[in-house]
Amino acid sequence: MRASMKPAAVRSSGSQLLRRAVPVPLAAPLHAAGSPRVVAAAAATTAWDSWSSYISKHRTDSAGAPTSKAEADWGREIAKSISSTATSFKPKYVHSGSGGGSAGSSYDGGNGTGAVPDFKLSHVGSININDLPRDLHERLEALASLQLKQALAKPDDELDAASISFTTTDVDGALCVSGVTLQQGLDKTALIAFVATETERQASWSRLEGLILHWGATDAAGGAWGLPPQGWAAQPNKVVDAGGAWQCGFEKQNVSGPEGNSAVYVLLLQVPLRGILKAGGLVFVLKATAGQNTRWLKDEATKKDFFLDTTRFPVIKV
Repeated sequence: MRASMKPAAVRSSGSQLLRRAVPVPLAAPLHAAGSPRVVAAAAATTAWDSWSSYISKHRTDSAGAPTSKAEADWGREIAKSISSTATSFKPKYVHSGSGGGSAGSSYDGGNGTGAVPDFKLSHVGSININDLPRDLHERLEALASLQLKQALAKPDDELDAASISFTTTDVDGALCVSGVTLQQGLDKTALIAFVATETERQASWSRLEGLILHWGATDAAGGAWGLPPQGWAAQPNKVVDAGGAWQCGFEKQNVSGPEGNSAVYVLLLQVPLRGILKAGGLVFVLKATAGQNTRWLKDEATKKDFFLDTTRFPVIKV
């Protein structure tokens, strides 16, 4: 049996994201004590590092010194220096990999194992829906965090959350997943926001139209698919028993961005962290149903099923 999620009124704004009813997973007030803060990770070599290295190498002793041949050929040398850093540059939506499994009766899931993807820990303050970041990667993270804040009925409060970004196979799509763990006594519940969008539109209609999350639970990356503990809930409440897995429909939202309005697809899950999920996580694929062909979208980095380690979410005591 799936628990229902209680809708709550949210402050109105010009965006549909703030006008719709959102679930309140627990009625107890949010308690900020003990929440983790952002830990900065070491950045990969960038083009700016290459430029700084070039300037340091070819800096003249004084402004009146004659121009060297290297300085005269600065364009070619800068291009060469930047090119040499390309192998260490980490593009957006690419991570270290995820595990696979076999999923349900209607989907022939991949098998194999891989490294657990990296999380980004963020301390999220106020989010202005009318002034989202221009960078798509940051924009999806902001929208996912906003979904969590709305679900907690605390849209203006600060929040510690963990986020992972993925790229999908078959369709040029990006997926951001953000989550927190709500703890009440010994009981823990994961609150998870999924936000997906196309990164390159190849048609006038979105190939993610009718997007579905096909998911289950597993004890580790690469483990077999299983059913999640009873008591989970989804928003929107478009749920289908897929036989060995569950399917939940995303809600389409229109968001204003630098290039105009764009479609994003959002989904909230609330899942008890007990049984198989005490030390495991969610395993899933995306099912795109637009047009006549059904597409099963996996993790582009590994060509396998997505894995989400729910034990690594920041804990909020309620």
